[in-house]
Amino acid sequence: MGRPKSYDREEVLENALMLFWRKGFEGAHLQELVEVTGLNRFSLYKEFGSKEGLFDAAMKRYMDQLGALVKHLEAEPLGVENIRTYFQALIDYRFRHGCFLVNTLSEKHVVGPKIFGGVRSFVQGGGDLFRKNLEASGERGELDPDTDFESLARFLVVHELGLLTYGILESRKSERRATLAFLDRLLAPTSSANGG
Repeated sequence: MGRPKSYDREEVLENALMLFWRKGFEGAHLQELVEVTGLNRFSLYKEFGSKEGLFDAAMKRYMDQLGALVKHLEAEPLGVENIRTYFQALIDYRFRHGCFLVNTLSEKHVVGPKIFGGVRSFVQGGGDLFRKNLEASGERGELDPDTDFESLARFLVVHELGLLTYGILESRKSERRATLAFLDRLLAPTSSANGG
């Protein structure tokens, strides 16, 4: 029977996440990870297999934390109101150093295909939820049913990633909220839905 762990895995992951989030995969050196986690190199490798394994586990923790935001897009009934609520929550969310997911996209050739594939799947999953909400509103006549919902969903993903990047440049919520006015116009109900 092995000795019980003398550390809290979740705390280790949170501390590693904060360092990776701030410095990226390549910028976070192993000695820094040892210092912020309180584990020696042997323990880190035994628990996570490698620096890549630790980064992957930290990324999964981050994705889990974003689950509260994603739930806005899963609320019933599906529709554009979910998308509005999601973007409002996104602006209010505390992205300390930008978005860890978006930051990792720029390290595609450093983090390896498994980690990058996980990030890409998460982003694509958000795009699928945008599309489902748009289609639901289209079926109810709230949006023009001839709209190319697939392309509009992709545009919303680009808008989302851009907004998260802009958050690094512009930290004032009032400035970021101004971008929602454009989104409201884009997702405005059709005239027929308004009785026009």
